[in-house]
Amino acid sequence: MAAVADREGPWQTVLLGTPEAARDVGSGFLQPMARPGADPFAWAQRTVEIVLRWPGATPRQAVVDLEPYAGLARQAAAVFLNGKPVGRVVLGPGRRRYLVDLPGETQWSAGGENRLRFEFEAGSEVAAYGRPLAAAFYALAVGPSGSGVADLGAEGALAPVSVSLSEGAPGLLQAGPSALRFAVRLPGRAELRFTPAAPPGAVTAAGVRITLDSGEGEREIWKGGTGGTQEVALPLVGSVGTLARIGLHVDAPSGRAAWALWRAPRLMGDRPATAVPPAEPLPKDDGRVSRLRQALASANVLVLVLDAASAKHFGCYGYSRRTTPEIDRIAAEGVVFEEAFTPAVYTLAAMASLWTSQHPDKHQNLDPRRPTYRLARLGLPDVLSANGIHTAGFVANSMAGPAFGFDRGFAEFKEVYAEQGRRAAAFRELLPGWLEANRGRRFFAYVHYREPHFPYDPEPPFDTLFGPDGPIPPELRRDRNWFGAVDNRRIRVSPEEVAHAERLYDGNLAYVDREVGFLRRTLEEKGLWNRTVLIVTSDHGEAFWEHEHIGHSVQLYEPILRIPLILRFPSGQGPSGVRVRGLVDLLDLAPTITDVFGLLGKGDSDRAFEGHTLLPMVLGGPGRPALLSRTVPHASFHSLRDERYKLIYGARPGQDELYDLQQDPQEKRNLAELEPIRAALYRQALHRAILDLTRETAASADGAKLTRKQLENLRALGYVQ
Repeated sequence: MAAVADREGPWQTVLLGTPEAARDVGSGFLQPMARPGADPFAWAQRTVEIVLRWPGATPRQAVVDLEPYAGLARQAAAVFLNGKPVGRVVLGPGRRRYLVDLPGETQWSAGGENRLRFEFEAGSEVAAYGRPLAAAFYALAVGPSGSGVADLGAEGALAPVSVSLSEGAPGLLQAGPSALRFAVRLPGRAELRFTPAAPPGAVTAAGVRITLDSGEGEREIWKGGTGGTQEVALPLVGSVGTLARIGLHVDAPSGRAAWALWRAPRLMGDRPATAVPPAEPLPKDDGRVSRLRQALASANVLVLVLDAASAKHFGCYGYSRRTTPEIDRIAAEGVVFEEAFTPAVYTLAAMASLWTSQHPDKHQNLDPRRPTYRLARLGLPDVLSANGIHTAGFVANSMAGPAFGFDRGFAEFKEVYAEQGRRAAAFRELLPGWLEANRGRRFFAYVHYREPHFPYDPEPPFDTLFGPDGPIPPELRRDRNWFGAVDNRRIRVSPEEVAHAERLYDGNLAYVDREVGFLRRTLEEKGLWNRTVLIVTSDHGEAFWEHEHIGHSVQLYEPILRIPLILRFPSGQGPSGVRVRGLVDLLDLAPTITDVFGLLGKGDSDRAFEGHTLLPMVLGGPGRPALLSRTVPHASFHSLRDERYKLIYGARPGQDELYDLQQDPQEKRNLAELEPIRAALYRQALHRAILDLTRETAASADGAKLTRKQLENLRALGYVQ
């Protein structure tokens, strides 16, 4: 997949629609799109901006790879660099390349970020997007004048990097001089196969080479031309599992560009050359999973979400403070998942993932200004309600409420924060009566507590349960602006203040734990405790300066990613006192719950859900081989983890982080520069995963305008200023 390769050449190439392009796109682009067997792209609105970085001012040229939106008979765009006009492009029909000169005087002489802006003259209103689209952006190549970049923009020129079908086989088109490097884990009997060819329309002859780097430096292992028709079968020497980087090089005459077509390039071997270990097959059902399903045939399901609850703060996960005695008691009777994580470190995207069993980059419910959950193809409440299960939701966090579509599919949905208040004790006014009224029928209920989420304001005695009430005064512990200033280094925070904030958070957690105990006793009194599967979890965790940040949303370290996940089955109907290792995340809850209700696979859920039911896992089955997580869109970071390594891919160059979680669980030693091939392997796997998620994804839509009351609710939790 060309879009995930590391690229090197005399010009900077930005492939729009790829995860890497998130570092370069400014305003005006909609979500990336990728169609099977075609190049990714990003839809452009009337005005778009791309950020480019180079060391100093010199005459440069840019080639933009564009296709006007269908239905626009004639389209043109004025082009500006750093606010100065540099040209105008008139788009012809179909996908083409266009050359724009970038004079040195329009560039920042000190280097840094240069902003290239396109202002289109027309846009087409598209109902699915609700915004005017002007063109599809595929790629942008920028290089010094005389570097051959002008050839990329000549009449009839081919794309700088592209994938296509060539004689019925996939082909990789590459403009040179350049190199594309792919990181791989060598299989046994590794062999690279390809046919080097000259693409139709190519004028200048290109030379092609293959290099291999197994950690001891790059060496050339094959060289040839593009005129042949014979397939090359090139053995790759190295031990099984060796990390290596394969380089595809296209050479061209000095100052010119030339193209090569790699027909059907593929790595052969005795096993898939995956970055992370492949998923283990489920063990053959010896009857235990079937018996568990039968035992749960009449059970209810109750999901408790403790907002922003980090697993590291729970006693059952090894915390030293007595924050969660009630939940620890439930954990001792149930199944504790020791490696549970969130796919998104903020409520909006995480809860959409819980309900849809899709990663945020798939469901695209990312931005509170444009929520898309209402457009989701299928959600857990929809499946349950359509099959006669009574569904009810009770939420104390407005970010999980109707303003963002989360009441969809529920027969009953209570905005506790608006009617009874945000504190966990407010649920006492609703839940006992509701449980009494519904004890005679099978139900699914969801309770979303605000605590231990900010504001860190537990009521007495929880405000001093774990230490003195200071040094943070009451007005600041509830002030999101103060914590924001701390994160932005405008205010210097002391270790004592960090410790106090964490004590207050722990007080919040102990307070909501008391309410979980109250709910347990209520279930016992109503005769529902041993008729109900209880799931205790969180949408994300919380950081307390482990990596110089307090809160969540913008980091992907363990305190924010790792969440509690506890399943408690009715007595005698499932495992108890069990701790399970293996990777799981919130995507696995919807399949698990539908499995409990005997509905997994109905309503298209087996195809729509990306997660897996946990019922086989509680009886010894494997976890997931790898997990993907992300931050909020305006600080777009992604992480990919397996059982040992985690890569954090940053929104800006030079911010990639690779950690060995077995040797360095605190994530203090970044290995990205020390192990560049491993870092490239995980980075390319992460990019491939995101591209797969965005293929044929639905268009994001503008969200409904929030009411004043809804905005006040969000402001109280620190989501908006």
